[in-house]
Parts: sequence; C-alpha cells; structure tokens
Amino acid sequence: MMRLLSASLNPKANALFSLILVILAVSMSVTEAFAQAAASSVAAGKADYLTNCADCHGQNGKGSGPNMNVIPGIKPADLTTIAARNGGVFPTTQVANTIDGRQSTPSHKRFDMPFWGVNFQEPGKEFTPESEAKAKARIDAIVAYIETLQVK
Repeated sequence: MMRLLSASLNPKANALFSLILVILAVSMSVTEAFAQAAASSVAAGKADYLTNCADCHGQNGKGSGPNMNVIPGIKPADLTTIAARNGGVFPTTQVANTIDGRQSTPSHKRFDMPFWGVNFQEPGKEFTPESEAKAKARIDAIVAYIETLQVK
C-alpha cells in the first residue's frame, strides 16, 4: 500500500511523505525510550523510597511507617494525597525541594525529616557538580515514585 501511495505522488510530495515517515519513526522510538527511562526512574525511586522513607511514611505512603513514633510530636505526611491537597496537581518541584531539604533552612528549628539532598551526596565528593547531579537524580526518582502513589 505504501508503495502504491508513494508511486502516485509527485517527487516533492514523495520526499515530504518519506520525511514524515522518518519523523514518525524517530518520534515513536524517542517516546518508547523516554517511557522506558521513566519506568526505570520510578523503579529506582521506589527502591530508594523503601530504603529511606518507608520507615516513617510507610510502604504505602500513608504516613504510618514502623518508626513514626520514634521522634515525639512528629507525624509523617500522607504522601498519597499530595495532589489532592493541591487541587489535583502534583507539585513536583515542591515535593523535590521538601525531600532535598536545603531550599528553606530556618535556623534553630527542629527538622521533621532528613535533608536527603545532603545525605545522598557521594562520600568524598560532597557538593561537587557530579555528586549534586547524582543526589538530584535520586530525589527526582523518589518524586516520580511518590507521584505514582497518588490516590485518584
């Protein structure tokens, strides 16, 4: 069918048709690669979440982890309702900044959770561009995973 269609087109239209097919093929390939990378990021985020966050926030993200009462007066947030509490929009940057912990650091205040932007630094390379990028990637992956926990 494609041969029949391209044979009926003039040379310019045929070239345009071929270009469109190439663009579509590349677009589909990029979309598939992006989807695979996103799935990989969510899986990495889930692993980091279960290791670093679930003790307080719970494996299900509802704020009822086994260590929730370790520090008196601290109540871990229900991470499954973040979007609902924000008009149905998941605030990606705000969640990433909360996990990182370094964007707003009031002095002499007791902090409810670790500063993962510091804790995820590569030992011996703390705060180098490479270490910052790795810490950010881990935080972004956790954010991607938390977004999957949102109740609809």
